[in-house]
Amino acid sequence: MKVQTRLTYSHGIMLLTSIIICITAVSMCRSFLDMIHDIVSQRYVKTIYLDNIAAAVTGIDLTINRLLIVNGNGAKELEIIDKYKRAIVENISKIEPLVNSDKGKLLLKKIIDTQDDYFSAVREQSSAVSLANSIESKRAILDKQDKNSALFTQVVADLTDHQTNVMKESESDSKREYHKFIVIAVSATVGLMIISLLFGIKVIRSIAAELGAEPGDISKILENISQGNYHIDYELLRDKNQRGIVKYISALLDELRDRDGLVQSELALGRQLEETVYELKRKDLLQDTIKCVLEISLEQVPIKTKLERVLDIVVSIPGISIENKGCIHLKAENSDELIMVAQRNLPEALLIQCARLKYGQCLCGIAASTSRIIFSNKLDDLHSVRFEGMHEHGHYCIPIKYVNTILGVLCLYVKHNHERNKLEEDAFIAITNSIATIIEHGRNEEAIKRISKFTQTVINSVNDAITVIDVKDLSIVSTNNAFLREYKLIDEDCLGKRCYTVIHKNSEPCNQQEHSCPVMTMMRTGEYAMSEHLHYDKDGKEVYVSCSASPIRDEAGNIVQCVYVLKNISQRKYYEKQLQQLAHYDVVTSLPNRILLLDRLNIAIEFCTREGNMMAVLFIDLDKFKAVNDTHGHETGDVLLKEVSKRLLSVVRKSDTVSRVGGDEFVIILTKVNTREDAASIADKIIVSLNRPFLVNGHECHIGASIGIELYPFSDIDGEIDNVTDMLIKRADMAMYKAKELGKNRFEFYSRELTDEISNPVFE
Repeated sequence: MKVQTRLTYSHGIMLLTSIIICITAVSMCRSFLDMIHDIVSQRYVKTIYLDNIAAAVTGIDLTINRLLIVNGNGAKELEIIDKYKRAIVENISKIEPLVNSDKGKLLLKKIIDTQDDYFSAVREQSSAVSLANSIESKRAILDKQDKNSALFTQVVADLTDHQTNVMKESESDSKREYHKFIVIAVSATVGLMIISLLFGIKVIRSIAAELGAEPGDISKILENISQGNYHIDYELLRDKNQRGIVKYISALLDELRDRDGLVQSELALGRQLEETVYELKRKDLLQDTIKCVLEISLEQVPIKTKLERVLDIVVSIPGISIENKGCIHLKAENSDELIMVAQRNLPEALLIQCARLKYGQCLCGIAASTSRIIFSNKLDDLHSVRFEGMHEHGHYCIPIKYVNTILGVLCLYVKHNHERNKLEEDAFIAITNSIATIIEHGRNEEAIKRISKFTQTVINSVNDAITVIDVKDLSIVSTNNAFLREYKLIDEDCLGKRCYTVIHKNSEPCNQQEHSCPVMTMMRTGEYAMSEHLHYDKDGKEVYVSCSASPIRDEAGNIVQCVYVLKNISQRKYYEKQLQQLAHYDVVTSLPNRILLLDRLNIAIEFCTREGNMMAVLFIDLDKFKAVNDTHGHETGDVLLKEVSKRLLSVVRKSDTVSRVGGDEFVIILTKVNTREDAASIADKIIVSLNRPFLVNGHECHIGASIGIELYPFSDIDGEIDNVTDMLIKRADMAMYKAKELGKNRFEFYSRELTDEISNPVFE
């Protein structure tokens, strides 16, 4: 009885000890598993959100850089900066619940405090951009922005380093906890074996069942996990009957692999998007550069000054790998020689040796003599002009041509072993075409000055058209030769006749609504007055002029006549019109571009809301267009896009808008549709029209179209919407992709299910 009691008591103690050991083991195992989870969390913080903040800071720097090139209010760039700011705030809010240590929280608070100062600095730099009017002030803005970005990036880097250290410490703690767990479990097992071999065997089996593998194997797996090696195929994890910690580790490895794969795919997509955005920004910057060059051509300054300003712009284009040095040579009159007229940062030795070059001499002379671009990325035999101490470099030498006449050469420096780039060459060709316009325009102006030199001595050496008008009846008293030439008149056509009948072809005095008549203003105020008017020459051709009226007084101080000076600004108006065309219309198809499309879409939405009508947006993507480009070349592709635009215009009404928003994508605004079927009918006509073969450059091309349609007002939204235009285009775009998925060459209307599909991605 006593023995039985003792055995029972002994078994009770062993049972109690086993329970305590099991609870301790489970607790330590739980702590160990939580520590592994912390390692993963710390790695996730370090990998995603902190990198996103650093990427947003870089994006702000690039956008402010673009603000320095863009002329205008820069509203688009300021909107992009605001988006990057919101991205920084969102990622910081995501980090807060994941940072646990006191030091980490202090570093996070420092980031939040520094963020406000950084945002204030960004606003200050963005405002300063509009006031920058020189290269030095722009560089000062960039330097200041770099310093602010470096300060903010440093505090982010401090938290990154801290999170890395925390992760490493967690990895070390996990190993220690695991080994402590093994030591306690094994010690308890040995003790229980001494008391009861049978009970000890059961305990050992229980522990073995909990572990699911040898401790050494598990330690090896955990060591690899702490080092980020998630993709190793471990032998003991291949067993389908996994149990215990091995089963948990297997599940954890699957989760880590999925998360790592998602992170890698997100990073790859981010890099791809970054490269795409960077390429688009390069193209936008080049277009802005050409626009600036065209604007310089309209300035009334010497041609040498114009060329020097153009050279300043060209050598400082962001995103183009050229050095900040170069020169412009012009062809000498009656001689096959080149004369340097503008340069930036060239050594003294080159200023002497390259001041005058013969055709065929060095790279610039070869470009002039062959009338083609000469590229060299090193000092080869063609580079005949040299001096002692010249460093390794290369050149783009682009001939400046007007029609087929060589006017000069643009010489730009590149680094040694620079790779030739077609985008750069196309940009340089466009720039040299603009330079040719400047040169030819300057030469024409100089020719006019020489021709009118004689008349300048007659009427105060003024080359503009001048006429003297009697204020009593507005009759022309006298003119100069420039006036007669400008309006294709002779003295009999204008002397004694009313000024408005001669230059406005009106039977009554000037009454233009846009601009007041300077003669009338001068008569009313008694002071000098000026304005811009539209005049007509003898043949009825329009002549835009900047005109001014100065009073001529008699001895009593009364105004009896006025000197009416007119300056032809038709060419400036033409370039303003060209700049307007570049800003709002597609270069290839002459259709409205994205900017004009959004403007017309806003007007259509307002009209639709006011009149209570229905409108539709069609998003069109051409099928098999890439195959045409790849097979027959981009030139054939551009001609095909023009033919597509003609067919689209033939299907819609004149009140509708057809625009090209990029590549082979078009958007159509149907301003007034009665029913859903009306929009479907137009889409069907477009598909039928584009399915007919195109004959382009001797090639028969077959394409199709996938069309997405969205109607406004929206059928599924009753409340107020922040940005209706964006939602219309995005929904039509989603419907177009649905049409692509369903087999292409068809149309689909937007439905709520499409948004639900986008809102539930594959990776959660």
